[in-house]
Amino acid sequence: MGWNIVIADDEAPAREELVYLLEQLADVDRVTQANSGMDAIKKVKEQAPDVLFLDMDMPDLNGLQVAEIVGELNSQVKIVFSTAYDQYAVDAFKVRAFHYMLKPFDEDDLDSVFRELRKTRTGTGTKAPAIPPAGNSCVKLALEMEEGIKYVSPKDIIYISKEGKYVQVHIRDKAYHVTYTLVELEQKLEPFGFFRCHKSYLVNLAAIAELKTWVNGAYNLLMDDEARSTIPVSRNYVKALRLKLEI
Repeated sequence: MGWNIVIADDEAPAREELVYLLEQLADVDRVTQANSGMDAIKKVKEQAPDVLFLDMDMPDLNGLQVAEIVGELNSQVKIVFSTAYDQYAVDAFKVRAFHYMLKPFDEDDLDSVFRELRKTRTGTGTKAPAIPPAGNSCVKLALEMEEGIKYVSPKDIIYISKEGKYVQVHIRDKAYHVTYTLVELEQKLEPFGFFRCHKSYLVNLAAIAELKTWVNGAYNLLMDDEARSTIPVSRNYVKALRLKLEI
C-alpha cells in the first residue's frame, strides 16, 4: 500500500517543490496540497492521510496549532514539519512530530524521512539491530564477476558508492562493480557496522578516520584507505552517525 500524503504550506513554490520530490518515490500514491492551516485540517478530514507535511509559519493557524487539532482528529497521521526555521524543533516534538525538515529540502531529506516511515510499516523500527552470530568471522560478501565470484570480508570493505546506475564496493586498493542495489547492501551489511551516511554512500564505521566540517553545515568523512577517500555526509545523518561513532 502506497503512502497518502497531504502537504500544507501557504507558499505555492514550496508546495510544488515538495510535490515534485515526493512524486519521484515509487511508494507514494497520492499527494494533496493545502494552502493554509484551516485547509490542512479540512484535507486531513477528507483524505485521512498517512503523512502530513506541515509548514510551521502560516497566516491563519501555525503549524503547532494545526498539529494539535490533527492529533485530536486522527492520531495515526504522522506529522513532518517542513520549515525554514530550526528554533521550533523542540516545540514540534512536544506535539509528537514524526520528523522535522529544514527548507530548502532535497532528496536526502526525504530519503531520511521515508526510511523511518517505512520502518513503521515493516516493524523494523521496534526491533533490536541484527548482530552477527558469534564466531562467524568467515561470513563474506559474494561479488559476482565475469571470471567468477570474489568473496570479500565485510571488515575489508571501506565504503560502497552509487554513481548513476552503478554500485561499487571499495576495498583498500580496488573497487568492484556489483549487481546489488545500495539498499540490498545496506540490509546485508548493517549487522557488520555499516552506515548509510548519504543517499549514494554506505560506509564501514570502523574505516572512518575523521569527520570534517564542510560548507553550510555539511560534513565529509575521511576514510582510512590508501586514497584517503572523502565521503559526503547528508545533514540528516550527522547526529545518528556521531551517536554510532562516539563513546
